[in-house]
Amino acid sequence: MALQALVPSSFLQSVPLSFTKVHPNFFYNNQLSCKTNLPSKVLCLAYKNNQENDRPLGNFRPTIWKDGSISSPVLGVETYDKLNEEMKDHVKEMLVASRNDPVEEVVLINLLCRLGVSYYFENEIEERLNHIFEMQPDLAAEKDCDLYTTAILFRVFRQHGFKVSSGVFSKFKDHDGKFKESLTSDARGMLSLYEATHLRVHGEDILEEALAFTTAHLKSMAPNLDQNLTKRINDALEQPFHMGVPRIEAHKFISFYEHDDSKNDTLLKFAKLDFNRVQLLHQQELAYITSIKLVTKFFIFRWDINCVSELPEYMKPLFRALLNLFDELNNELAEEGRSYSVSFTKDMMKGVVRAYFVEAQWFHEGYVPPFDERMSNAIVTGTCFLDPAAAYVGLGDIAGIDAYEWLRSQPKIMTASFTLSRLIADLVSNKAEQERGHVASVVESYMKEYGTSGEETAEEFKKMIADGWKDINEECMRPTIVPMRLLNVIVNIARLVEVFYKKMDGVTNPEYLKDHVTKLFIDPIPV
Repeated sequence: MALQALVPSSFLQSVPLSFTKVHPNFFYNNQLSCKTNLPSKVLCLAYKNNQENDRPLGNFRPTIWKDGSISSPVLGVETYDKLNEEMKDHVKEMLVASRNDPVEEVVLINLLCRLGVSYYFENEIEERLNHIFEMQPDLAAEKDCDLYTTAILFRVFRQHGFKVSSGVFSKFKDHDGKFKESLTSDARGMLSLYEATHLRVHGEDILEEALAFTTAHLKSMAPNLDQNLTKRINDALEQPFHMGVPRIEAHKFISFYEHDDSKNDTLLKFAKLDFNRVQLLHQQELAYITSIKLVTKFFIFRWDINCVSELPEYMKPLFRALLNLFDELNNELAEEGRSYSVSFTKDMMKGVVRAYFVEAQWFHEGYVPPFDERMSNAIVTGTCFLDPAAAYVGLGDIAGIDAYEWLRSQPKIMTASFTLSRLIADLVSNKAEQERGHVASVVESYMKEYGTSGEETAEEFKKMIADGWKDINEECMRPTIVPMRLLNVIVNIARLVEVFYKKMDGVTNPEYLKDHVTKLFIDPIPV
Protein backbone atom coordinates (compact mmCIF):
# COMPACT_ATOMS: atom_id res chain seq x y z
CA MET A 1 0.00 0.00 0.00
CA ALA A 2 2.94 2.29 0.63
CA LEU A 3 3.93 1.95 -3.01
CA GLN A 4 0.38 2.42 -4.24
CA ALA A 5 0.21 5.73 -2.48
CA LEU A 6 3.06 7.01 -4.64
CA VAL A 7 1.59 6.20 -8.06
CA PRO A 8 -1.80 6.48 -9.77
CA SER A 9 -3.98 3.39 -9.69
CA SER A 10 -3.50 2.85 -13.41
CA PHE A 11 0.09 1.78 -12.78
CA LEU A 12 -0.96 -1.34 -10.97
CA GLN A 13 -2.05 -3.65 -13.23
CA SER A 14 13.47 -20.89 -8.21
CA VAL A 15 13.70 -19.09 -4.96
CA PRO A 16 12.74 -21.46 -2.15
CA LEU A 17 9.32 -20.21 -1.20
CA SER A 18 8.91 -22.20 1.99
CA PHE A 19 9.93 -19.17 3.98
CA THR A 20 7.29 -17.00 2.31
CA LYS A 21 4.36 -19.13 3.38
CA VAL A 22 2.57 -17.35 6.20
CA HIS A 23 0.48 -19.24 8.69
CA PRO A 24 -3.17 -19.14 7.51
CA ASN A 25 -4.32 -17.69 10.81
CA PHE A 26 -1.82 -14.84 10.61
CA PHE A 27 -4.39 -12.27 9.61
CA TYR A 28 -7.19 -13.41 11.85
CA ASN A 29 -5.60 -14.13 15.23
CA ASN A 30 -5.96 -11.42 17.83
CA GLN A 31 -2.33 -11.80 18.77
CA LEU A 32 0.84 -12.95 17.11
CA SER A 33 3.52 -14.81 19.00
CA CYS A 34 6.95 -13.26 18.80
CA LYS A 35 9.99 -15.28 19.75
CA THR A 36 11.89 -13.43 22.42
CA ASN A 37 14.33 -14.14 25.22
CA LEU A 38 16.02 -16.89 23.21
CA PRO A 39 19.57 -17.96 24.10
CA SER A 40 20.70 -17.09 20.58
CA LYS A 41 19.31 -13.59 20.77
CA VAL A 42 21.77 -11.06 19.39
CA LEU A 43 21.44 -7.29 19.52
CA CYS A 44 20.96 -5.87 16.06
CA LEU A 45 22.96 -2.83 14.93
CA ALA A 46 19.94 -0.53 15.04
CA TYR A 47 19.21 -1.51 18.63
CA LYS A 48 22.79 -0.82 19.67
CA ASN A 49 22.67 2.60 18.01
CA ASN A 50 19.33 3.60 19.52
CA GLN A 51 19.00 1.89 22.89
CA GLU A 52 18.17 5.17 24.56
CA ASN A 53 15.72 6.41 21.93
CA ASP A 54 12.06 5.81 22.67
CA ARG A 55 11.07 6.31 19.04
CA PRO A 56 13.82 6.39 16.35
CA LEU A 57 13.04 8.93 13.66
CA GLY A 58 13.38 8.35 9.93
CA ASN A 59 14.58 11.91 9.31
CA PHE A 60 13.07 11.77 5.84
CA ARG A 61 13.95 14.59 3.49
CA PRO A 62 11.39 17.32 2.81
CA THR A 63 9.44 17.16 -0.41
CA ILE A 64 11.21 18.33 -3.54
CA TRP A 65 7.90 19.23 -5.17
CA LYS A 66 6.29 22.62 -4.85
CA ASP A 67 2.76 23.82 -5.49
CA GLY A 68 2.33 24.50 -9.16
CA SER A 69 4.82 21.86 -10.28
CA ILE A 70 2.16 20.67 -12.71
CA SER A 71 1.36 23.38 -15.24
CA SER A 72 -1.91 23.77 -17.09
CA PRO A 73 -2.10 21.41 -20.07
CA VAL A 74 -2.05 22.79 -23.59
CA LEU A 75 -4.81 20.39 -24.66
CA GLY A 76 -7.66 18.89 -22.66
CA VAL A 77 -8.47 15.18 -22.34
CA GLU A 78 -11.41 15.56 -24.73
CA THR A 79 -9.14 17.00 -27.43
CA TYR A 80 -6.66 14.19 -26.99
CA ASP A 81 -9.49 11.66 -27.12
CA LYS A 82 -10.70 13.07 -30.43
CA LEU A 83 -7.21 13.06 -31.99
CA ASN A 84 -6.53 9.56 -30.73
CA GLU A 85 -9.81 8.19 -32.09
CA GLU A 86 -8.89 9.40 -35.54
CA MET A 87 -5.41 7.88 -35.40
CA LYS A 88 -6.56 4.68 -33.74
CA ASP A 89 -8.48 3.76 -36.87
CA HIS A 90 -5.33 4.10 -38.95
CA VAL A 91 -3.38 1.88 -36.57
CA LYS A 92 -6.15 -0.72 -36.61
CA GLU A 93 -5.91 -0.73 -40.41
CA MET A 94 -2.19 -1.48 -40.06
CA LEU A 95 -2.98 -4.45 -37.85
CA VAL A 96 -5.46 -5.81 -40.37
CA ALA A 97 -3.04 -5.28 -43.27
CA SER A 98 -0.29 -7.20 -41.45
CA ARG A 99 -2.34 -10.40 -41.20
CA ASN A 100 -0.94 -11.74 -44.46
CA ASP A 101 2.43 -12.22 -42.73
CA PRO A 102 2.32 -13.54 -39.13
CA VAL A 103 5.91 -12.47 -38.47
CA GLU A 104 5.17 -8.93 -39.59
CA GLU A 105 2.02 -8.97 -37.46
CA VAL A 106 3.84 -10.00 -34.27
CA VAL A 107 6.56 -7.41 -34.91
CA LEU A 108 3.85 -4.74 -35.20
CA ILE A 109 2.21 -5.97 -31.98
CA ASN A 110 5.61 -5.65 -30.30
CA LEU A 111 5.83 -2.03 -31.46
CA LEU A 112 2.41 -1.26 -30.05
CA CYS A 113 3.43 -2.80 -26.72
CA ARG A 114 6.74 -0.96 -26.54
CA LEU A 115 5.13 2.36 -27.47
CA GLY A 116 2.54 1.92 -24.70
CA VAL A 117 -0.59 1.88 -26.88
CA SER A 118 -1.37 -1.84 -27.09
CA TYR A 119 -4.16 -1.50 -24.52
CA TYR A 120 -6.34 0.07 -27.23
CA PHE A 121 -6.23 -3.19 -29.14
CA GLU A 122 -6.25 -5.78 -26.34
CA ASN A 123 -9.02 -7.88 -27.85
CA GLU A 124 -7.57 -7.83 -31.35
CA ILE A 125 -4.07 -8.69 -30.10
CA GLU A 126 -5.38 -11.51 -27.92
CA GLU A 127 -7.38 -12.97 -30.79
CA ARG A 128 -4.53 -12.71 -33.31
CA LEU A 129 -1.82 -14.14 -31.06
CA ASN A 130 -4.11 -17.02 -30.15
CA HIS A 131 -4.75 -17.69 -33.83
CA ILE A 132 -1.09 -17.50 -34.82
CA PHE A 133 0.04 -19.70 -31.94
CA GLU A 134 -2.59 -22.32 -32.68
CA MET A 135 -1.69 -22.40 -36.38
CA GLN A 136 2.10 -22.08 -36.00
CA PRO A 137 3.27 -22.75 -32.42
CA ASP A 138 6.86 -22.98 -33.71
CA LEU A 139 6.63 -19.86 -35.85
CA ALA A 140 10.09 -18.54 -34.94
CA ALA A 141 11.66 -21.92 -35.71
CA GLU A 142 9.76 -22.49 -38.94
CA LYS A 143 10.55 -19.10 -40.45
CA ASP A 144 14.05 -18.19 -41.53
CA CYS A 145 14.20 -15.23 -39.19
CA ASP A 146 17.31 -13.38 -38.07
CA LEU A 147 18.28 -13.10 -34.39
CA TYR A 148 16.52 -9.76 -33.92
CA THR A 149 13.18 -11.03 -35.24
CA THR A 150 13.40 -14.45 -33.60
CA ALA A 151 13.95 -12.87 -30.21
CA ILE A 152 11.00 -10.50 -30.72
CA LEU A 153 8.70 -13.39 -31.65
CA PHE A 154 9.82 -15.33 -28.58
CA ARG A 155 9.44 -12.37 -26.23
CA VAL A 156 6.03 -11.21 -27.48
CA PHE A 157 4.49 -14.67 -27.15
CA ARG A 158 6.08 -15.24 -23.73
CA GLN A 159 4.90 -11.85 -22.47
CA HIS A 160 1.38 -12.81 -23.40
CA GLY A 161 1.66 -16.14 -21.60
CA PHE A 162 2.29 -18.49 -24.52
CA LYS A 163 4.73 -21.36 -23.89
CA VAL A 164 7.12 -20.82 -26.77
CA SER A 165 10.15 -23.11 -26.59
CA SER A 166 13.48 -21.47 -25.81
CA GLY A 167 15.01 -24.12 -28.08
CA VAL A 168 14.29 -21.74 -30.94
CA PHE A 169 17.63 -20.07 -30.16
CA SER A 170 19.60 -23.29 -30.75
CA LYS A 171 19.97 -22.35 -34.43
CA PHE A 172 22.22 -19.48 -33.36
CA LYS A 173 24.78 -21.84 -31.79
CA ASP A 174 27.90 -23.34 -33.32
CA HIS A 175 28.63 -27.06 -33.48
CA ASP A 176 30.48 -26.69 -30.16
CA GLY A 177 27.26 -25.63 -28.40
CA LYS A 178 28.25 -21.98 -27.94
CA PHE A 179 26.57 -18.95 -29.43
CA LYS A 180 28.14 -17.92 -32.73
CA GLU A 181 30.68 -15.15 -32.44
CA SER A 182 29.35 -13.71 -35.70
CA LEU A 183 26.26 -12.61 -33.76
CA THR A 184 28.33 -9.96 -32.02
CA SER A 185 28.31 -7.90 -35.21
CA ASP A 186 24.51 -7.58 -34.93
CA ALA A 187 23.95 -5.09 -32.11
CA ARG A 188 20.17 -4.89 -32.57
CA GLY A 189 19.91 -8.66 -32.61
CA MET A 190 22.03 -9.00 -29.49
CA LEU A 191 19.89 -6.41 -27.68
CA SER A 192 16.72 -8.21 -28.77
CA LEU A 193 18.07 -11.53 -27.47
CA TYR A 194 19.15 -9.90 -24.20
CA GLU A 195 15.62 -8.57 -23.62
CA ALA A 196 14.14 -11.99 -24.44
CA THR A 197 16.27 -13.77 -21.83
CA HIS A 198 14.39 -12.02 -19.00
CA LEU A 199 11.29 -14.07 -19.81
CA ARG A 200 13.15 -17.28 -18.86
CA VAL A 201 11.83 -19.85 -16.41
CA HIS A 202 13.57 -22.52 -14.36
CA GLY A 203 15.71 -25.00 -16.27
CA GLU A 204 16.21 -22.93 -19.43
CA ASP A 205 19.98 -23.19 -19.62
CA ILE A 206 20.11 -21.82 -23.15
CA LEU A 207 18.62 -18.53 -21.95
CA GLU A 208 21.04 -18.40 -19.01
CA GLU A 209 23.87 -18.78 -21.53
CA ALA A 210 22.29 -16.17 -23.80
CA LEU A 211 22.02 -13.69 -20.92
CA ALA A 212 25.70 -14.05 -20.04
CA PHE A 213 26.71 -13.93 -23.72
CA THR A 214 24.70 -10.83 -24.62
CA THR A 215 25.45 -8.94 -21.40
CA ALA A 216 29.21 -9.29 -21.82
CA HIS A 217 29.25 -8.37 -25.51
CA LEU A 218 26.71 -5.54 -25.31
CA LYS A 219 28.83 -3.84 -22.64
CA SER A 220 31.87 -3.91 -24.91
CA MET A 221 29.94 -3.03 -28.07
CA ALA A 222 27.92 -0.09 -26.78
CA PRO A 223 30.63 2.61 -26.84
CA ASN A 224 31.33 1.99 -30.52
CA LEU A 225 27.78 2.33 -31.84
CA ASP A 226 25.66 5.32 -32.84
CA GLN A 227 24.41 7.48 -30.00
CA ASN A 228 20.79 6.30 -30.08
CA LEU A 229 21.64 2.59 -30.07
CA THR A 230 24.31 3.10 -27.42
CA LYS A 231 21.76 4.73 -25.12
CA ARG A 232 19.23 1.98 -25.81
CA ILE A 233 21.74 -0.71 -24.88
CA ASN A 234 22.95 1.07 -21.75
CA ASP A 235 19.38 1.67 -20.60
CA ALA A 236 18.46 -1.98 -21.21
CA LEU A 237 21.51 -3.20 -19.30
CA GLU A 238 20.49 -0.93 -16.44
CA GLN A 239 16.77 -1.77 -16.58
CA PRO A 240 15.50 -4.62 -18.80
CA PHE A 241 12.15 -3.88 -20.42
CA HIS A 242 10.38 -6.86 -18.83
CA MET A 243 11.28 -5.67 -15.33
CA GLY A 244 10.58 -2.00 -15.91
CA VAL A 245 7.52 0.10 -15.08
CA PRO A 246 5.39 0.03 -18.27
CA ARG A 247 4.79 3.79 -18.58
CA ILE A 248 8.46 4.60 -17.95
CA GLU A 249 9.46 2.04 -20.55
CA ALA A 250 6.97 3.50 -23.03
CA HIS A 251 8.43 6.99 -22.57
CA LYS A 252 11.95 5.69 -23.14
CA PHE A 253 11.01 3.71 -26.22
CA ILE A 254 9.15 6.66 -27.79
CA SER A 255 12.36 8.71 -27.59
CA PHE A 256 14.38 5.87 -29.12
CA TYR A 257 11.83 5.16 -31.84
CA GLU A 258 11.77 8.81 -32.82
CA HIS A 259 15.40 8.46 -34.01
CA ASP A 260 14.86 5.13 -35.74
CA ASP A 261 15.31 5.41 -39.52
CA SER A 262 12.57 2.82 -40.06
CA LYS A 263 10.01 4.50 -37.79
CA ASN A 264 6.35 4.76 -38.75
CA ASP A 265 5.33 8.39 -38.31
CA THR A 266 1.69 7.54 -37.68
CA LEU A 267 2.55 5.13 -34.89
CA LEU A 268 5.00 7.60 -33.38
CA LYS A 269 2.51 10.46 -33.33
CA PHE A 270 -0.21 8.20 -31.95
CA ALA A 271 2.11 7.10 -29.12
CA LYS A 272 3.08 10.67 -28.25
CA LEU A 273 -0.48 11.92 -28.21
CA ASP A 274 -1.60 9.00 -26.09
CA PHE A 275 1.26 9.39 -23.62
CA ASN A 276 0.28 13.01 -23.08
CA ARG A 277 -3.37 12.02 -22.75
CA VAL A 278 -2.59 9.43 -20.05
CA GLN A 279 -0.27 11.90 -18.34
CA LEU A 280 -3.15 14.37 -18.13
CA LEU A 281 -5.38 11.71 -16.57
CA HIS A 282 -2.65 10.97 -14.03
CA GLN A 283 -2.41 14.67 -13.23
CA GLN A 284 -6.14 14.76 -12.54
CA GLU A 285 -5.83 11.71 -10.28
CA LEU A 286 -2.93 13.28 -8.40
CA ALA A 287 -4.78 16.54 -8.00
CA TYR A 288 -7.74 14.67 -6.51
CA ILE A 289 -5.83 12.53 -4.02
CA THR A 290 -3.82 15.52 -2.79
CA SER A 291 -6.72 17.95 -2.57
CA ILE A 292 -7.96 19.31 0.72
CA LYS A 293 -11.41 18.00 -0.07
CA LEU A 294 -10.26 14.40 0.16
CA VAL A 295 -8.35 15.04 3.36
CA THR A 296 -11.42 16.65 4.87
CA LYS A 297 -13.61 13.71 3.86
CA PHE A 298 -11.20 11.34 5.56
CA PHE A 299 -11.33 13.20 8.83
CA ILE A 300 -15.01 13.97 9.34
CA PHE A 301 -16.32 10.37 9.52
CA ARG A 302 -16.20 7.28 11.84
CA TRP A 303 -12.98 -1.11 12.81
CA ASP A 304 -14.47 0.64 16.04
CA ILE A 305 -14.41 4.41 16.45
CA ASN A 306 -14.62 4.02 20.23
CA CYS A 307 -11.05 2.71 20.21
CA VAL A 308 -9.65 6.05 19.07
CA SER A 309 -9.33 7.38 22.62
CA GLU A 310 -6.92 4.56 23.49
CA LEU A 311 -4.44 5.59 20.81
CA PRO A 312 -1.59 8.09 21.09
CA GLU A 313 -2.38 11.49 19.60
CA TYR A 314 -0.21 11.07 16.50
CA MET A 315 -2.12 7.91 15.51
CA LYS A 316 -5.68 9.16 15.95
CA PRO A 317 -5.98 11.07 12.64
CA LEU A 318 -4.61 8.12 10.67
CA PHE A 319 -6.99 5.69 12.37
CA ARG A 320 -9.99 7.92 11.68
CA ALA A 321 -8.92 8.27 8.05
CA LEU A 322 -8.65 4.51 7.62
CA LEU A 323 -12.03 3.89 9.21
CA ASN A 324 -13.65 6.44 6.97
CA LEU A 325 -11.96 5.10 3.86
CA PHE A 326 -13.17 1.56 4.50
CA ASP A 327 -16.67 2.73 5.42
CA GLU A 328 -16.92 4.78 2.24
CA LEU A 329 -15.63 1.97 0.04
CA ASN A 330 -17.96 -0.52 1.68
CA ASN A 331 -20.98 1.71 1.04
CA GLU A 332 -20.06 2.19 -2.60
CA LEU A 333 -19.25 -1.44 -3.36
CA ALA A 334 -22.21 -2.88 -1.42
CA GLU A 335 -24.41 -1.50 -4.20
CA GLU A 336 -22.37 -3.54 -6.70
CA GLY A 337 -22.45 -6.66 -4.53
CA ARG A 338 -18.68 -6.44 -3.97
CA SER A 339 -18.44 -5.49 -0.29
CA TYR A 340 -16.47 -8.72 0.25
CA SER A 341 -13.49 -7.00 -1.38
CA VAL A 342 -13.49 -4.30 1.30
CA SER A 343 -13.83 -6.85 4.11
CA PHE A 344 -10.92 -8.88 2.74
CA THR A 345 -8.75 -5.78 2.31
CA LYS A 346 -9.51 -4.69 5.86
CA ASP A 347 -8.36 -8.11 7.13
CA MET A 348 -5.14 -7.69 5.18
CA MET A 349 -4.63 -4.27 6.75
CA LYS A 350 -5.06 -5.81 10.20
CA GLY A 351 -2.41 -8.36 9.25
CA VAL A 352 0.02 -5.60 8.34
CA VAL A 353 -0.54 -3.82 11.65
CA ARG A 354 0.02 -7.04 13.60
CA ALA A 355 3.20 -7.74 11.63
CA TYR A 356 4.46 -4.22 12.38
CA PHE A 357 3.82 -4.91 16.06
CA VAL A 358 5.97 -8.06 15.83
CA GLU A 359 8.78 -5.99 14.33
CA ALA A 360 8.40 -3.41 17.08
CA GLN A 361 8.81 -6.16 19.67
CA TRP A 362 11.87 -7.50 17.89
CA PHE A 363 13.41 -4.05 17.75
CA HIS A 364 12.62 -3.31 21.39
CA GLU A 365 14.38 -6.50 22.51
CA GLY A 366 17.21 -6.27 19.96
CA TYR A 367 16.23 -9.65 18.54
CA VAL A 368 17.62 -10.86 15.19
CA PRO A 369 15.20 -13.58 14.00
CA PRO A 370 16.26 -16.47 11.74
CA PHE A 371 16.04 -15.64 8.03
CA ASP A 372 12.88 -17.66 7.35
CA GLU A 373 11.06 -16.12 10.30
CA ARG A 374 12.20 -12.62 9.37
CA MET A 375 11.14 -13.06 5.74
CA SER A 376 7.76 -14.51 6.68
CA ASN A 377 6.96 -11.36 8.64
CA ALA A 378 8.69 -8.99 6.23
CA ILE A 379 6.57 -9.84 3.22
CA VAL A 380 3.49 -9.00 5.31
CA THR A 381 4.86 -5.63 6.42
CA GLY A 382 5.87 -5.17 2.79
CA THR A 383 2.10 -5.36 2.08
CA CYS A 384 2.36 -8.60 0.09
CA PHE A 385 -1.26 -9.46 0.78
CA LEU A 386 -2.63 -5.94 1.22
CA ASP A 387 -1.47 -4.33 -2.03
CA PRO A 388 -3.11 -6.79 -4.46
CA ALA A 389 -6.29 -6.86 -2.37
CA ALA A 390 -6.52 -3.07 -2.37
CA ALA A 391 -5.73 -2.85 -6.09
CA TYR A 392 -8.40 -5.40 -6.93
CA VAL A 393 -11.05 -3.28 -5.18
CA GLY A 394 -11.01 -0.89 -8.14
CA LEU A 395 -10.98 -3.49 -10.91
CA GLY A 396 -14.69 -4.20 -10.98
CA ASP A 397 -16.27 -7.55 -11.78
CA ILE A 398 -13.03 -9.07 -13.07
CA ALA A 399 -11.90 -9.19 -9.42
CA GLY A 400 -14.73 -11.31 -8.08
CA ILE A 401 -14.84 -13.31 -4.89
CA ASP A 402 -12.86 -16.09 -6.60
CA ALA A 403 -9.98 -13.66 -7.11
CA TYR A 404 -9.92 -12.85 -3.39
CA GLU A 405 -10.06 -16.52 -2.47
CA TRP A 406 -7.10 -17.01 -4.79
CA LEU A 407 -5.21 -14.27 -2.94
CA ARG A 408 -6.09 -15.93 0.36
CA SER A 409 -4.39 -19.13 -0.88
CA GLN A 410 -1.08 -17.23 -1.02
CA PRO A 411 -0.34 -18.00 -4.69
CA LYS A 412 3.24 -18.54 -5.76
CA ILE A 413 3.35 -15.45 -7.97
CA MET A 414 2.38 -13.22 -5.05
CA THR A 415 4.90 -14.60 -2.58
CA ALA A 416 7.60 -14.60 -5.29
CA SER A 417 6.86 -10.97 -6.21
CA PHE A 418 7.03 -9.70 -2.65
CA THR A 419 9.93 -11.92 -1.66
CA LEU A 420 12.12 -10.51 -4.41
CA SER A 421 10.78 -7.04 -3.63
CA ARG A 422 11.82 -7.34 0.00
CA LEU A 423 15.26 -8.66 -0.97
CA ILE A 424 15.80 -5.79 -3.44
CA ALA A 425 14.63 -3.12 -1.01
CA ASP A 426 16.62 -4.36 1.98
CA LEU A 427 19.81 -4.68 -0.04
CA VAL A 428 19.89 -0.94 -0.71
CA SER A 429 18.18 0.42 2.41
CA ASN A 430 19.65 -1.80 5.16
CA LYS A 431 22.63 0.37 6.08
CA ALA A 432 20.68 3.63 6.39
CA GLU A 433 17.83 1.95 8.27
CA GLN A 434 20.15 0.39 10.82
CA GLU A 435 21.99 3.66 11.36
CA ARG A 436 18.79 5.55 12.13
CA GLY A 437 17.19 2.76 14.17
CA HIS A 438 15.25 -0.11 12.64
CA VAL A 439 14.40 -3.74 13.28
CA ALA A 440 16.96 -6.22 11.92
CA SER A 441 16.48 -6.53 8.17
CA VAL A 442 16.45 -9.75 6.15
CA VAL A 443 20.06 -8.89 5.27
CA GLU A 444 21.10 -8.97 8.92
CA SER A 445 19.11 -12.14 9.58
CA TYR A 446 20.74 -13.92 6.64
CA MET A 447 24.26 -12.81 7.60
CA LYS A 448 23.78 -13.90 11.21
CA GLU A 449 22.24 -17.28 10.37
CA TYR A 450 24.63 -18.27 7.58
CA GLY A 451 27.75 -16.42 8.66
CA THR A 452 28.11 -14.57 5.37
CA SER A 453 29.68 -11.21 4.66
CA GLY A 454 27.71 -8.32 3.22
CA GLU A 455 29.10 -9.00 -0.26
CA GLU A 456 28.34 -12.72 -0.07
CA THR A 457 24.83 -11.99 1.15
CA ALA A 458 24.27 -9.58 -1.74
CA GLU A 459 25.32 -12.24 -4.26
CA GLU A 460 23.00 -14.83 -2.72
CA PHE A 461 20.12 -12.35 -2.73
CA LYS A 462 20.71 -11.58 -6.41
CA LYS A 463 20.36 -15.29 -7.20
CA MET A 464 17.14 -15.45 -5.19
CA ILE A 465 15.81 -12.35 -6.98
CA ALA A 466 16.56 -13.90 -10.39
CA ASP A 467 14.82 -17.11 -9.33
CA GLY A 468 11.86 -15.10 -8.07
CA TRP A 469 11.43 -13.58 -11.54
CA LYS A 470 11.50 -17.09 -13.02
CA ASP A 471 8.69 -18.06 -10.66
CA ILE A 472 6.71 -15.00 -11.77
CA ASN A 473 7.28 -15.84 -15.44
CA GLU A 474 6.15 -19.42 -14.89
CA GLU A 475 2.98 -18.33 -13.11
CA CYS A 476 2.08 -16.07 -16.05
CA MET A 477 2.17 -18.99 -18.52
CA ARG A 478 -1.16 -20.15 -19.91
CA PRO A 479 -3.45 -21.55 -18.73
CA THR A 480 -3.49 -19.19 -15.75
CA ILE A 481 -5.72 -19.65 -12.72
CA VAL A 482 -6.92 -16.04 -12.83
CA PRO A 483 -7.08 -13.52 -15.71
CA MET A 484 -3.79 -11.98 -16.82
CA ARG A 485 -4.99 -8.55 -15.78
CA LEU A 486 -5.06 -9.67 -12.15
CA LEU A 487 -1.61 -11.23 -12.47
CA ASN A 488 -0.23 -8.03 -13.99
CA VAL A 489 -1.13 -6.09 -10.84
CA ILE A 490 1.24 -8.31 -8.88
CA VAL A 491 3.93 -8.29 -11.58
CA ASN A 492 3.81 -4.48 -11.73
CA ILE A 493 4.39 -4.22 -8.00
CA ALA A 494 7.66 -6.15 -8.45
CA ARG A 495 8.52 -3.84 -11.34
CA LEU A 496 7.92 -0.77 -9.18
CA VAL A 497 10.33 -2.07 -6.55
CA GLU A 498 12.93 -2.91 -9.23
CA VAL A 499 12.82 0.74 -10.33
CA PHE A 500 12.40 2.41 -6.95
CA TYR A 501 15.35 0.56 -5.41
CA LYS A 502 17.63 0.03 -8.43
CA LYS A 503 20.58 1.88 -6.92
CA MET A 504 19.23 3.49 -3.78
CA ASP A 505 16.06 3.87 -1.73
CA GLY A 506 13.98 6.00 -4.07
CA VAL A 507 11.22 6.45 -1.49
CA THR A 508 13.56 7.97 1.10
CA ASN A 509 15.61 9.83 -1.53
CA PRO A 510 13.07 11.46 -3.87
CA GLU A 511 15.78 13.04 -6.03
CA TYR A 512 16.57 9.54 -7.31
CA LEU A 513 13.14 9.29 -8.94
CA LYS A 514 12.76 12.95 -9.90
CA ASP A 515 13.50 12.38 -13.59
CA HIS A 516 10.95 9.55 -13.82
CA VAL A 517 8.28 11.56 -12.01
CA THR A 518 8.89 14.62 -14.17
CA LYS A 519 8.58 12.67 -17.41
CA LEU A 520 5.55 10.70 -16.30
CA PHE A 521 3.47 13.35 -14.56
CA ILE A 522 4.73 16.83 -15.43
CA ASP A 523 6.38 17.34 -18.83
CA PRO A 524 4.36 16.31 -21.90
CA ILE A 525 6.17 14.88 -24.92
CA PRO A 526 6.51 17.43 -27.76
CA VAL A 527 4.35 16.26 -30.65
